[in-house]
Amino acid sequence: MGVPRAFLLCLCGAALCPTESQALQCYSFQHTYFGPFDLSGMKLANISCPSGCSEAVLSLDTGYRASVTMVQKGCWTGPSTGEMLSNDYALPPDYSVVRGCKTDWCNDDLMSHDTIPNLSPAPNPPTLSGVECYSCVGTRPEDCTPEKSRRVQCHQDQSVCFLGSGRMTIGNFSVPVYIRTCHRPSCTIMGTTSPWTDIDLKGSCCEGHLCNRGSITLPFTTASAATPPTGPHIAALLLMVPLLVGTLGGSLCLSL
Repeated sequence: MGVPRAFLLCLCGAALCPTESQALQCYSFQHTYFGPFDLSGMKLANISCPSGCSEAVLSLDTGYRASVTMVQKGCWTGPSTGEMLSNDYALPPDYSVVRGCKTDWCNDDLMSHDTIPNLSPAPNPPTLSGVECYSCVGTRPEDCTPEKSRRVQCHQDQSVCFLGSGRMTIGNFSVPVYIRTCHRPSCTIMGTTSPWTDIDLKGSCCEGHLCNRGSITLPFTTASAATPPTGPHIAALLLMVPLLVGTLGGSLCLSL
């Protein structure tokens, strides 16, 4: 005699088989920022969630004080486990953080740009490569024309210019991105990826003074076509996202 499916599901834990009365109240918000974000003075909307709350921040930076940052808060709908991988050697710099929790209005930790690292650090030692490039990042091609871009002196080993485009995604929240900046000769552009977020960026590098002024909608070579640097950086695991371990109560037991 078979055991009822609903009974088996509820063996996963009462917290993961909620009734309507057990639904959590979570903050609901999503927005794309150009530069630093600060939600501390905002009144955020509420949403009822069956399994847990979530919050995420995904940021792409030129490395020269210009960024596009996505912020999302809402219900937890993602997988229960998975590593967040990043390439510590790759440019343009990016960062992603995702957090899940299971108490009312608990998705209120990632509230300002101070919760993510500085993606535009000054070079140490403070030396320049002698190359100048256009630098900008935006969500439309017209946001990142040469006329709207800054001209920057490239840091240290960044001796080529980069021109690229792609897409940033948190769950079902996605925006296109267009970017110009300095880069290393390796032109490695594989960035942050995880089961919950992704930055799919393609582009090409060029040599010469302000050479990255071309059309930003042209097709580019993919990141895999570039020759990656050797050494441990290429497979660096920056962090294990502490999603539901100790917060959402372990496995979601989605199917049997």
